[in-house]
Amino acid sequence: MKNIIAFDLGGSSVKYGILNSLGEILSKGSFPTPNDSFETLLNRMNIILYSMKNFNPKGVSISSPGAVNSLTGVIGGISAIPYIHNFQIKKIFEETFNLPVEIENDGNCSALAEFWLGNGKDFKNIISLVLGSGVGGAVIQNEKLIRGKTFQSGEFGYMLLEGNKTWSSLCSTISLVEKARYLTNIEDLDGVKLFNLKLTDYPEIENLLQNYYLNLSRGIYNLQCAFDSETFIISGGISSNPIFFENLNSHLKTFYESLEDKVEMPFIQKALFENDSNLIGAVYNFIKKHSK
Repeated sequence: MKNIIAFDLGGSSVKYGILNSLGEILSKGSFPTPNDSFETLLNRMNIILYSMKNFNPKGVSISSPGAVNSLTGVIGGISAIPYIHNFQIKKIFEETFNLPVEIENDGNCSALAEFWLGNGKDFKNIISLVLGSGVGGAVIQNEKLIRGKTFQSGEFGYMLLEGNKTWSSLCSTISLVEKARYLTNIEDLDGVKLFNLKLTDYPEIENLLQNYYLNLSRGIYNLQCAFDSETFIISGGISSNPIFFENLNSHLKTFYESLEDKVEMPFIQKALFENDSNLIGAVYNFIKKHSK
């Protein structure tokens, strides 16, 4: 059984792990994302690789922000890690690690993890939604990941819902929590606690949440019109709260009932994997690329 080292590059931390070909995590850890240069990141990753040599890894797979070109190995676009973009980064990784390397977008990796071993494993068509600072995700149709012409498929947050307002601006969990903190004066309020609040005690945020669910329902409906998916799998901090899913399904049903002509209402699920999803999806991406 082959072991693969996976790295999940994030704006604040880099998660890593050694996984086998069944997607089982044998060891994992993390370190703060260097804020100075790619060379610092590369050296830190190489140290991790050396520390795991006893697992005899056969390759390295990376989950990365940005528009990852899976053909050239270049990460386009922009992200919270500015020094990883627009150069032959995959080639440098392979020369440094002396191992085959694969890179995939982090939203795509999250979807691949669910498709491989998670709540999407029994479906051929899934849409992954990641709710956080904005709205992101990925589309898998007929068991194939859709990347798009410029490798930016799944950037759902750029969709326009109210005039020129993007879905990310309307459904940013971070923005929602900040507004709720201001209205309630609860300083430690977070995305999980917010949906547990008794609205009769905080009537000032009821309208805030109503608008959030309405815009979330609109976006989901539009994606369902475009892709006719079997299931939506939602991840992000708020997805750990079952009350959020109860309310979302209720608001989605009400939204559908308000429409005359409509497509079928999708099946909404919570993502099975949370912090480890990008590592698992990255390994699946490596396995698929090297299956021959």
